[in-house]
Amino acid sequence: MNYMKKITLLLVAMLLSIATYSQQTISFESSEGFTLGDVNAQNGWVTTGTGPGTFIENQVISDEQSSDGTYSLKIVQETAFAGQDSPIVGAFYNYAAAVPHMTATLSADMFIDTFDSADTSDYIFGLVNLTDGVFLTYIRFTFEGNIAVLVDDGTGTGTIDIIDTESDWTALTWFNVRIELNDNAIEFFIDDTSIYQGIVATPDTDIEQVRFSHDNFLGFAHIDNFRTNDEDLSVDEFAADSFSHFYNTDLNTLNLVSPNNVLSSVEIFDVLGKRILSNPISGNEASIDVSSFKDGIYLARVSTETGIKTVKFIKS
Repeated sequence: MNYMKKITLLLVAMLLSIATYSQQTISFESSEGFTLGDVNAQNGWVTTGTGPGTFIENQVISDEQSSDGTYSLKIVQETAFAGQDSPIVGAFYNYAAAVPHMTATLSADMFIDTFDSADTSDYIFGLVNLTDGVFLTYIRFTFEGNIAVLVDDGTGTGTIDIIDTESDWTALTWFNVRIELNDNAIEFFIDDTSIYQGIVATPDTDIEQVRFSHDNFLGFAHIDNFRTNDEDLSVDEFAADSFSHFYNTDLNTLNLVSPNNVLSSVEIFDVLGKRILSNPISGNEASIDVSSFKDGIYLARVSTETGIKTVKFIKS
């Protein structure tokens, strides 16, 4: 798949303090202090820089589309510049305090223009740590209609890669995109359907900025109801003493313990998102034989009577 296109612009970087972050929803409405027009400098939002103190102006608060209310954020081609190698043109939200990666859920409603032409843009919803200058991850909607994600490639070498999820997106209709982080495990959802599970590209890194951006070709995207830790999770927040797991290297078993909730099923995925085991379980404890698995990193999605927990383990 072709993910690259042409040149580059200058990005503005802002260093932010790291602290605990609470719930937030941004719907871009006037009641939240937003006004129609250039989003740069509105309520913590910045746009791509073009030089010291100057920014692109075409990323705007718009009343053309909304999934709820009247306004949305619209990102669109900046005609003063050519198409880019990567999606760096757009609108970025700087958190006042970093969002811890240990448990975080970020989502947004998106409405994207038509695709299927090399002249149309790729769009990303990306999580960034500005202090280290790295993406934790991003989900990418390509000009070919595919959905890809930036994650650890699963080789154990710390190499990151853009992985095709083998899912497609639908043009000119609102859909919800959700990214859930649990320690360094990550899961991506479209309209509450899981499309990929893996490991974040830069583990043990907190979120300081979110980027909605494109590579400056034709087309547009609208973003609405951008949420941070402000919704019901598919991965419920378990109390610290309500669930535990450990891998027994001698017996090659993954052991699950849930004293307060009855276990119901377990699914195990490799780091490329392929499901390799799906078993019903019962009671408050279970031992899963993984002796046939190759050595490597795996994700176990455990269902109980009250919710779902995704955990990482290393088979060695």
